[in-house]
Amino acid sequence: MKQTQKYCRACQLLTFPHKTQEDLYRELNRLGWYWHSQKKQWMRDDTPAKLATQLIRVRVWAATDKVEQASELFLENAEANGLRLIEKSPPYINRPPNQNDSRIYLTFEDLSDNS
Repeated sequence: MKQTQKYCRACQLLTFPHKTQEDLYRELNRLGWYWHSQKKQWMRDDTPAKLATQLIRVRVWAATDKVEQASELFLENAEANGLRLIEKSPPYINRPPNQNDSRIYLTFEDLSDNS
């Protein structure tokens, strides 16, 4: 495994049998540790977790001439599976060198989740 600062410091914090770096990082996250990239260190945050959002946000990214059609296909499928569309953005053209691609943002509410 690549001996990055993130990985070396993770190994100093936690002795955990892992096959990949992501296994170790996932375990640290589960225990409340998060990598702060500007400070180059693992930090612990014991702030109680907020309730998860009931919203599902999706970015549809496709060729400019197909992005609207792609978003409609996704929208139909999502609504058929218990999601209600709350907001659909207009298509945004990407900056160069990706100016032939566009993106549309969709926001849904999960109607099936009653937690």
